Amino acid sequence: MADDDSALHEKPLEFFASIANTGGDCDGQAILPDNGRFRAWCSCGNWSVEVDDSEDGLRLARIHTGSPPH
Repeated sequence: MADDDSALHEKPLEFFASIANTGGDCDGQAILPDNGRFRAWCSCGNWSVEVDDSEDGLRLARIHTGSPPH
């Protein structure tokens, strides 16, 4: 898979279905447009933020999961 490819872009329904049944784990994060801003959230159910741009949402999602910045 290329660096800019994403399972979310290829199969969004399957992606959301798989993370919907994770039982509180941080298995999936999403950054979605919402009325001119972006809503970032995690499948754990304990994290959700509203941000001005998708890059900020991605940065905060990485902090939430403890992933290294890219």
